[in-house]
Amino acid sequence: MNSRVVAIVVGAFLAIASIAGTTWWFTHDVPPAPIHAAFTIVAPTSVSESGVVARALVPAEQGCPKVKTYGDNGYSDLTMTPRLPGPNAAAAFSAILACSASLPLGLESASISGHDIPAAMPSSIEKIGLFADSGCRLDKYKVQDCNDFNKWPLAQIAGRIAAEKPDLIIDPGDYIYREIACPQKWANECGGTIGPKAGMPFSETDLGWVQEFFHPAAALFPVAPIAFLRGNHEDCGRAGNGWFLYLDPFPGTETLCDPYITDESLEAAAPQTTPAWTFDATVTEGRTLRVAMVDSAYGTDRELTPWIDKQRLIYEQADALTRPEPGVESWLTTHRPVFALISTTLLPKDNPLTDPWTSDGQMIASYGLLGNYDMVLASHNHYAQVTQIAGQPAAMILGNGGALLEPVTGYDRPPYGPLANMDGTPLVPDIAPYPNASFLWTNVQYGYAIASPGAKSGTWTITQFNYDGSLSATCDLASRTISCS
Repeated sequence: MNSRVVAIVVGAFLAIASIAGTTWWFTHDVPPAPIHAAFTIVAPTSVSESGVVARALVPAEQGCPKVKTYGDNGYSDLTMTPRLPGPNAAAAFSAILACSASLPLGLESASISGHDIPAAMPSSIEKIGLFADSGCRLDKYKVQDCNDFNKWPLAQIAGRIAAEKPDLIIDPGDYIYREIACPQKWANECGGTIGPKAGMPFSETDLGWVQEFFHPAAALFPVAPIAFLRGNHEDCGRAGNGWFLYLDPFPGTETLCDPYITDESLEAAAPQTTPAWTFDATVTEGRTLRVAMVDSAYGTDRELTPWIDKQRLIYEQADALTRPEPGVESWLTTHRPVFALISTTLLPKDNPLTDPWTSDGQMIASYGLLGNYDMVLASHNHYAQVTQIAGQPAAMILGNGGALLEPVTGYDRPPYGPLANMDGTPLVPDIAPYPNASFLWTNVQYGYAIASPGAKSGTWTITQFNYDGSLSATCDLASRTISCS
């Protein structure tokens, strides 16, 4: 080989090495910094023009990392800003720093401290992953076996959803269920639990969030943007501070659950709700799915309280945001279900008129405001359930993502529909009951679902899986009507 050839070969090698080194520098930290979680949250376009926000949870002493991106403007680093807890909650959130950045339009890739995250909303949808109610129950009433991979199968569920490679994931809430320290007599089931911090009027800590959600759900984070919704376990007396720090897409909400000081102690922040919002996902060219997100963290399931009036305002907001448009189909996502049947084994024995339809407060709050939706997606009750009420959108509950399950029997269709007593009389005198369900399916097993669009607008196949990946049911949605086989 002559000297000219050698020079050309060496020059080419150095050029390739230079390009590779530049690419490696832009896409990886040197060395990767410790990080608890990095993920992408779906957000309204008023918050992020692209519809997505990057989040990272890092050791508190580390400071916020950069988001390394590549897109229309080449390689760039985005600055992440801290999301800080309120001063009175800060002692329970001192180990982890939450960081956030709105991602710009036109990105092809993004990473944080060497962890790849979704850089944009999907350009089209083939699959949507659905699951919720994923925490491990530990309270003064019930102890779940959090240390058994099969009895608290969140990590398995997350891994199986990730293997499906969905383009979008929707989680209707309830992430944190460990509300006490693990009793010594139950050490085999919950030993190692990070319990609440003494003196705090809530049951969460930052490392508890990592233990119960961010680590077991980690397989999901590189795969798709996630639309998170607040559940009742994220009210301010439970895990609301972490919700607003880590998963709420809006800026400036971090301190909404900061407790207040009284003469004797700290008290949980007063009940509040956040406004409804929507996001759009392109299904195919000319076809858009609009998802309304309704905060139903507060309220009750069966008792009728003045909170219904406050909750109705949120359903009215969602209704205004989902007015029909050509090419747009809409789903409503709310943690507490609108139509839900609980097991008759849970009904009081001393009142034969008590009906098994629950979520009375949500049914009344949303009454007359469901006409825009093809489907209502919820969780809260720990099973998978599909209900069809004539003239109403299909209703699906996916509360089987890991939290201790409901009773396995007692879900036969009652003689009358929602908002009626067992003798058919109206539950509320001035509100007409709904027709009885024309279809009802319940599966009390841990699991998840994958939704795939059909050929026509408003048509979807929603496949229900058990946590081990076995098929549970195939549900077909068309013209606001659903059935499962």
